[in-house]
Amino acid sequence: MNSRLITWSVASAVLLAGGMAAMKEGWLNGWKMRFSELIASPGAQYSAARFRVDLVDQFNYSRMASKTPMLRLDPEMEAWLEKEFPKIDTSNLNQVTELVQEGMPRYYRVSVCTASSPSLRELLHRFHEYTHRAQPEMTHMAVALRPRASGLMHEALLVLGQRLRDFTPEALSKSSDEPFFSSCVHCKQPHFMKLSASQRSMALECPKCRRKYAVIAADSSGHFRYVNEFLTGYAPPATFAKNQSRVQQLFTIWSAVHANCRYANDPGAKPGSSFAQKEQMDSWQFADETQRLQRGDCEDSSIYLADWLMSRGFQVRVALGRYGDLGGHAWCVVKIDDKEYLIESTESRPDPNDPPLASRVGSRYVPEVLFDRFAIYVPSSPNRTWKGDYWSGNTWTRIEPRTELGGDPILARAPASTAMAKSGGKNLLEATATADVTRLARTAFASPASPAQLNLGDIPPGAKEWSRSLIPPRRP
Repeated sequence: MNSRLITWSVASAVLLAGGMAAMKEGWLNGWKMRFSELIASPGAQYSAARFRVDLVDQFNYSRMASKTPMLRLDPEMEAWLEKEFPKIDTSNLNQVTELVQEGMPRYYRVSVCTASSPSLRELLHRFHEYTHRAQPEMTHMAVALRPRASGLMHEALLVLGQRLRDFTPEALSKSSDEPFFSSCVHCKQPHFMKLSASQRSMALECPKCRRKYAVIAADSSGHFRYVNEFLTGYAPPATFAKNQSRVQQLFTIWSAVHANCRYANDPGAKPGSSFAQKEQMDSWQFADETQRLQRGDCEDSSIYLADWLMSRGFQVRVALGRYGDLGGHAWCVVKIDDKEYLIESTESRPDPNDPPLASRVGSRYVPEVLFDRFAIYVPSSPNRTWKGDYWSGNTWTRIEPRTELGGDPILARAPASTAMAKSGGKNLLEATATADVTRLARTAFASPASPAQLNLGDIPPGAKEWSRSLIPPRRP
């Protein structure tokens, strides 16, 4: 008798506690709905698939009313949630937010919310308040369901996120200040990039391995390109003597570029800064633009010179880096018969009797990035000591940006804090976070500056003579 009384007492206490908990959490209406669902005909039952559709509609009707862009379901996020939700502890939504950001690195901002109810219909109502909270930056959503209390309850985890577009120069050209998603070519680390189109050229650097993996610049039309795409194969309509050697032809082209391109300083150039530290506010020019304008800064004239030399079959690279203590600069390096020539397109007139061998004149030049028509070349080690080698595969890593990073090759070829809250005692939990700043890629702004010595002399305006004497003028 006593044991039976004790059993009934315990059962009553459990039922009473459960009833009080149900009242506190607002589940009584949910149990009523659940009972109605159980006794309804099979065709009238409210399914999990219908719940997902109605939840998406509920969000988007609210966003349409506030003239906010509608959310889209992300199948990739839903697949991840379906796999991970059964083992996620939703009692700490700070940790849930971190898990989502780690598992889905393409998402820059993430907001998570969870709710429980015996009924799927009532569970939909529980997200009603969260639906009307303005989060205009969010672009995608995903939801996952799991049973609780031996199948008597349903728990839903909802994730809203700002899914980032892949970075390409074309995307930056169209959108000036939004973050982008990218992966490092070297270590494959996924990361975010906050770029500003007001900076006209920049080197992209991985936040993990600290190595550069791309350099982009804006042309005169404001369209960004990988820097190697400024080399388009242009060559002026020049005629060369048949008996000229390769070195003589090099000096003829060099002298012509020097004589027909006045130096024009960068608007944003600041003495003493490196290539990676400068902020460049001007645009880069194609070779034909520089020839037509007859002016340009060091990267413009270097592109002009390199393009012409490459069209004549020379092995040449454009270097972006530092010149002594004077800061950012651009120059060309040409390799002929295992000899390397350091070619300054903005320096004093070339003297063929004093060829500028890189081993002799290049001690003050420290390149940070090289590029030719097909690829860019970055240091193989972020802490490498410069030893004067412009061509070794041990010193430089070759990257083909279009192949490894993407973008539109057709356009490229055309010259020209975390919070957690409870809502209304309804077991509705929410946490929102923005990407950790340590996952942001660093962007180094490139602005090759003026060289230390300029001796351009008087150049006749509109000069069209391309064949120049290889004999230096006599000194009085």
